[in-house]
Amino acid sequence: MDYDVLIVGAGFAGAEAAYALARRGVRVGLCTQSLDTVFLPFTPVMPPFPEGTLLAEIGFAGAKGWEIHARAKYKLEAEPNLHLFQSSATRLLLEGGRVGGVETWEGPQRRAGRVVLAVGSFIDPKLAIGKVVEAAGRLSEAAYPDLYQDLLAHGFRFVERKAEVPPLGGTPGYSVTFKALAPEEWEVETFRLARLEGLYGLGLCVLGEGTYARMCEEGLRLAASWAKG
Repeated sequence: MDYDVLIVGAGFAGAEAAYALARRGVRVGLCTQSLDTVFLPFTPVMPPFPEGTLLAEIGFAGAKGWEIHARAKYKLEAEPNLHLFQSSATRLLLEGGRVGGVETWEGPQRRAGRVVLAVGSFIDPKLAIGKVVEAAGRLSEAAYPDLYQDLLAHGFRFVERKAEVPPLGGTPGYSVTFKALAPEEWEVETFRLARLEGLYGLGLCVLGEGTYARMCEEGLRLAASWAKG
């Protein structure tokens, strides 16, 4: 087994959970499709930052998105129990009826005792800028089409959500329509995606909406709940 916990998605929720778990001695794999966008906000993040979070540790008033990204990525890569790596998850690995990792587009399988999906707005997304539409969860960031099809094959149900991103610093505004796991698929207290043993959901892909601060709080809540159990 490669990790105790494998988290797919290194946005605010996934990275926060990975950091908190690793600091508790858990061996964590944090998988992202782009190391250049780890913990990267596309809209301003203003204090107060949630107490005890990675965001509170590295954020400061007036910080630009790339400053937050760089500081967070440094912290994540410096944590001994955390392996941050770039790869695209395509399919869940089942072992004896339980999720035991993921397959990747690049080829290597990543195995873990628990798998957490923290894939944000990247499940079947449609990003629109004016009349131009592409399959992206944020500007220039690819979707998870194979993982979405695999989840459908396992019977998971989804609801549609929409997010609006205003123009900022020369970047055009856009909207993203994406799929979030249906509320009945997710157990709020345990984070379990109960359709499959060993699989959990975190952040925007289960909540459907929320601020960066809320995503960080959810990541911290997951780590705290597992520490108790």
